[in-house]
Amino acid sequence: MRAVGRQLKRGLIDLYWTVRGPRIRVPAVPANPRSVLFVCKGNICRSPFAEHLASKLGREGIISGIKFGSAGLHVPKPTPSPEAAIQVARHFGVDLENHRSLAISQDLVESYDMIIAMEVWQYTVLQSSFERHHAKLFLLPLLDPDRKGQEQGYAAFNIQDPYGGTAGAFEKCFERISQCIERTFKLNGR
Repeated sequence: MRAVGRQLKRGLIDLYWTVRGPRIRVPAVPANPRSVLFVCKGNICRSPFAEHLASKLGREGIISGIKFGSAGLHVPKPTPSPEAAIQVARHFGVDLENHRSLAISQDLVESYDMIIAMEVWQYTVLQSSFERHHAKLFLLPLLDPDRKGQEQGYAAFNIQDPYGGTAGAFEKCFERISQCIERTFKLNGR
């Protein structure tokens, strides 16, 4: 019975996002951003992975001329990435061992050309918290030029938080972030 309830709930969530998602609008990507700040809830899993992966791609020459950083919306104190995130990130050639979370601030927002959120609720919080900076606020799943048909429902507009989940949840999350970043920056000629 619980399995049926979970399936029904998942179906309703996906239906909601199928209706709401297409209404979300992000600004046009700047032609030559010099800096990108990735944002998630706690800055311990998704945004640090995105930062370190993008920096790695920069060192490999795939992305050039862009500084990357990360921050979180709810960071009461500097916190390391969980062990599951560290272990799975290694499979992507990303080292999160020394990462410590950082809270988003007005100074950070002003110092970056692009601020990229992982989930719609984070994008909405950024819009209401930094009203003067709407033109630099983005949602990572919507930046992926190949997103149509790849994901549906909730997953088409949100990169789910793997915190507290299995290694498989981290693997799925990091793979999605990796695809979005690689496609966004490679296909846009950066």
